[in-house]
Amino acid sequence: MQITLQTFGAFRQFGQNIALELSADAKVADIRAPLIAALAEFSASFDIAGLVDSSRFATETEILAEDVVLKSGSLITILPPVSGG
Repeated sequence: MQITLQTFGAFRQFGQNIALELSADAKVADIRAPLIAALAEFSASFDIAGLVDSSRFATETEILAEDVVLKSGSLITILPPVSGG
């Protein structure tokens, strides 16, 4: 199945959207490895794997638990960690 990741923050340098091909029964946790592999071809000024591992995924209405089963064609937002002061 294919999903689309909408990017924000540090991920925006890789494009506004990233398409990923996942297995038919993929869960949210299954996004991380293919995303890291897809972004590995780019050079970045930060640890891509570390940022992906500390990010969360969401729909328009909720932050998704790691065990949620994805649907083909889903638009998922990747939420990098933020800090403020």
